[in-house]
Formats: sequence, structure tokens, C-alpha cells
Amino acid sequence: MVPPELEEGLPLERIRGFSLEELLGMAIKAEIGAREFYKSLTEKVEIQELKEKIGWLADEEKKHEELLRRIYGTMFPGKDVVFPKEHIGPELKPVARELHGVQDIIDLIRWAMKAEEIAAKFYAELENMVDTEDKKRLMRYLSDMEWGHYYNLKAEYELLLDWEMYSQMMHVGP
Repeated sequence: MVPPELEEGLPLERIRGFSLEELLGMAIKAEIGAREFYKSLTEKVEIQELKEKIGWLADEEKKHEELLRRIYGTMFPGKDVVFPKEHIGPELKPVARELHGVQDIIDLIRWAMKAEEIAAKFYAELENMVDTEDKKRLMRYLSDMEWGHYYNLKAEYELLLDWEMYSQMMHVGP
């Protein structure tokens, strides 16, 4: 069963069936969703260092949204952004429930890692679809940034796994 915080989207292979305008709309929508997810997660996480890192990711997603909106405005002047109902890959929803311990946080970070991986691949695919070298460089940059987010989350994920294993061992005791 898919957790309510994670909505599965279309397979990545379906990208080629959409126009560049639709894809940019999906990308902007995804950045907004990721920012909302990270902001909601910072309100639930009590580990200060993790809270700061997740807050930084929320700020990064806001910058990506603004950048994509500028690109959209340049490519489609005078048009409002169209947000397609469909989206590619997992879309994270704000966390409505309370977190009960490290395992919940580990699950959320794992979902966020998956979303960042899909976003990185999405921008890499867009790089193949845009027509100028400037646009290709920009999509490559966005893909690289999403991979950076993925690896930041992966480092936190691995630290949390180690911490959970350590804390469980402390409760076993002699």
C-alpha cells in the first residue's frame, strides 16, 4: 500500500509524450510539493541538525521553483503556468500525521530520497528535449542539484540507521 504522504505518479518513460510547457509545469508543481513536504517535516523533526538540513532543502526547492518560473516566463511569455493534473514520479505530500520515533523519520527520508532521484532523472530527460545549449546546461544543473539533495538525504538516512541500531542495542543491555 502506498503511504498517504507519497503519491505515485506516471512512469518516467512517459515524459516524451508531454510538451515542454507541460513538463515545466510539472517541474514547478513538483518543486512546490517538495518545498511543502520539507517545511512540514521540519515542524515534526526534533533533531536540530536534521531540522536545519531539511529546512535548507526547503529553501533550495523554493529557489528551483523561482528559477523554473523565470524559464517558463521566458519560453512562454505572457502565459500563466499550467499545472497538469498528471505528474511524473513520486510526489510527496505534507506530513499530516505525528512522527513516532526514528523509524517514521527514516521512512520519510527514504521517500524524499526517491523523490529527489526521480527529479534528477526528470531534469536529465528534459535536457535531451530542450533545443539550446543554455537550456541543456540549465537542465543539467537542476539534475545535478537534485542529485546533491539525494546524497544529502542519503547521508542523513545512513546516520539515522546507525543511530537507531545503536539506540536499540542500548536497550538490550545485560
